Amino acid sequence: MNTEKLKLGEFSMLLASDLDDGRSVYLNGKKLDSPSKEPIFIKTLSYVNAYYRLQQTHPETHMYAEDGQQYDIVFKTPHTIQDLTAKRCVYQDIAIQSYGMLGRTPDFIDSGIPAFAAHTKFLGCNKYANFSSNADSYCARIKQSDVFVSHALQNPQIDRSKELHEVTKGATGMKASKVTNEGIYVSGAKMVNTLAPLSNELLIFNTPTLAPGDEDYALAFWLPINSDGLSIICRKPFNRPDHSEFDYPLSNAFDEIDAYIIFEDVFIPWSDVFVFQDVEKSNQFFTESGLFQHTTLQDQARGSVKLEFVTSLAIELAQRLGVDKYLNVQEMLGNLTANLELVRGALVNSELTGSMDDRGVFGPNLQPLLAIRAQLPKMYELALTTIQKLGAGSMMGVPDGRDFDGKLGHVLDEMMSSTLMSAEYRAKLLNLSWDVSGESFGQRQLMYEYYHGGDPVRIRAQHYHSEDLHIGDAMLKRILK
Repeated sequence: MNTEKLKLGEFSMLLASDLDDGRSVYLNGKKLDSPSKEPIFIKTLSYVNAYYRLQQTHPETHMYAEDGQQYDIVFKTPHTIQDLTAKRCVYQDIAIQSYGMLGRTPDFIDSGIPAFAAHTKFLGCNKYANFSSNADSYCARIKQSDVFVSHALQNPQIDRSKELHEVTKGATGMKASKVTNEGIYVSGAKMVNTLAPLSNELLIFNTPTLAPGDEDYALAFWLPINSDGLSIICRKPFNRPDHSEFDYPLSNAFDEIDAYIIFEDVFIPWSDVFVFQDVEKSNQFFTESGLFQHTTLQDQARGSVKLEFVTSLAIELAQRLGVDKYLNVQEMLGNLTANLELVRGALVNSELTGSMDDRGVFGPNLQPLLAIRAQLPKMYELALTTIQKLGAGSMMGVPDGRDFDGKLGHVLDEMMSSTLMSAEYRAKLLNLSWDVSGESFGQRQLMYEYYHGGDPVRIRAQHYHSEDLHIGDAMLKRILK
């Protein structure tokens, strides 16, 4: 991808050829000589590119001018409620292109870059590098070049009963295998790096869970995806290459391609390092940088789109199958629409009750966003089970799409049609319903909602500890006094 300075009116776009830059990608047990020729990569890339495509088709909402240059609105530093709302609408626009199913599009990390740029001082320096200055340069470059940054923060779960430094076998994270005046060499692994094979760069850091003794793992840095010694091992894909998108409209349209990242003596120059062997700074990185607060808004905006999509699918299924007139079905659908409104309201609430921090960045209130993060997985699962109940056995008996063009196609047209829909529409609707609720693609999407934001138990516990109940507490004290 061309990362040179963009002039007013110019736009970036990820090209298939960008994938053939020497990156080491393994899929289905084989190293890909030309990732650009992998069909599922190319299909997914078209959805990722919606981020850049909308800059061209809707510049009035997706772009802004600053110092004679145009930038995506996600890079604009928010100073008001209106700024946050404008950015959230853009996140939703991008999510709509993939039905909310792509969770780590370029706007995810980009949404936190303006806040990060304002909060770099806490990183400090050591005898080799000025980490704060490195972060300043990094944020400026990402804003200018608008490359696709994927991030990897989860450490492999080798033995969860022990701290990282207590595990004696297996790669529990990443360490500096060698330290020089020019930089560090790192070895180890990171897991579940979503969309890594299609990105330009990786931002590497840890969740705030390191303990004293984990200093060797306390690293944060960035690196190009084609760095020597870096290998990307993709999980098994969910596409069905022997079938068409008629049969698997989502599975065969795109896949977010989670991956296991292996580092074997990868060189990182000091200019690209943000944290080095400092547990405190490592634990602060995601939150103190502002990345967590602002990526959470992007994430839950995307989640709202996904919830609306499956809610609409459930309603369409009920109406086309002729069961929407029954009161119990209406109640089922009403639960879904009520949940959707609660999520929409929480998003707006996070903006209306946001605040300006000490660096002049207006951020969303995390409590409403964490409430969405805590409850949306249950809401999404309810939508899937509703779809399964409505579709029932109908989803299990859909013929192959090729049968509609075969010898008995006219028979299928007659037997499967109704006054409510054609036979072909019935097949497409039921196939989509199964792809979302029953196929491996759909089950991965459900797992993603539960775990992409971290441990659900910790999320709810964090929400409890942070809730503002001063009015309720005052009433309680008054009546108990």
